[in-house]
Amino acid sequence: MVKRKSLDENEPECGKGIPFAIQTFLWSQTSAFLRPKLGKQYEASCVSFERVLVENKLHGLSRELSEAIQSISRWELVQAALPHVLHCTSILLSNRNKLGHQDKLGVAETKLLHTLHWMLLDAAQECNHEPSLGHGWSGGGSSSSAFLQPVGDQGSSPGAPGSGPGSEEDENARVKLFHKSMATVELFVFLLAPLIHRIKESDLTFRLASGLVIWQPMWEHRQPDIPAFTALIKPVRNIVTAKRNSPISNQCSPCGSGNPGPTVSEIPPRRS
Repeated sequence: MVKRKSLDENEPECGKGIPFAIQTFLWSQTSAFLRPKLGKQYEASCVSFERVLVENKLHGLSRELSEAIQSISRWELVQAALPHVLHCTSILLSNRNKLGHQDKLGVAETKLLHTLHWMLLDAAQECNHEPSLGHGWSGGGSSSSAFLQPVGDQGSSPGAPGSGPGSEEDENARVKLFHKSMATVELFVFLLAPLIHRIKESDLTFRLASGLVIWQPMWEHRQPDIPAFTALIKPVRNIVTAKRNSPISNQCSPCGSGNPGPTVSEIPPRRS
C-alpha cells in the first residue's frame, strides 16, 4: 500500500514557529492602537516597528526578546509582523482626521507607512541577501523553511552554483514575499482598500516616494504591479487519510455474522 505524505519533502512547513517573546512584543506594540482613544503610546510603537523590522536594530531590547529574534530568520520575523503592521496602519489611517494630520502626515504615521512600504517592496530582497539564508542575524543554525522558492524554480536557491545573474536572484527574492500567503493579501485588501483615499499623492514624498507604485494603481482601482501581489500562490493540498477500524468497533458492529440483526425495514409496525 502506498504511504501518503501530508507535506512535500521540498517544502517543510512544520517549523518551530515564532517564539512567544516575539509574539508578546508584536501584540504589545499593536495594543497601543486598539484603545478606545489613541494616545501618544502609538508613536512609540511606530518607532519600534521601524527600528526592529526595517533598521534591523536589536539594541535596547530585552535579552529574552533579542535571543528570540536571533533564533529565527529575519524573514520569519517580517512574515509574523506584517499582519500587525497592516492592522496598525489601517487604524491610523481611519483616525487620521482625529489625530489632526489631514493635511500632512505626522512623524509616527510616516514611520509606520515607511515600514509597510519596506515590507511590501524591499523586505524579501534584503532578507535574501543576509549573510545566512536561514538566519537574518549571525548565530548559525539550520536553514529556515520560511524561504520558499518561487513556483517553477523548486530545488535551486539564489546564490547557488548555476543560478542566473544578480537581477534574476533579486526577482526570485521579491517573488517570495506572498508566496503561499494568500491570507495576508486578503487582509491587506480588507483593511486598506476602503482607506486608500486617506493617503494622498502629496503624502508620498521623500521616504514614502516608493509607495506610489502601491497606492497609485489602487486609486485607479487596479492591482499594483509588484511581486507582492502578482506572485503565484501554490494551492494547499487536501490530504485524505485512510482510517482503520479498531477491534473494539468490530466487536460492537460485526460484519458478515451468521445472525445479523433485523433492519428497520424488516421490523413490523407496532399495532395499538
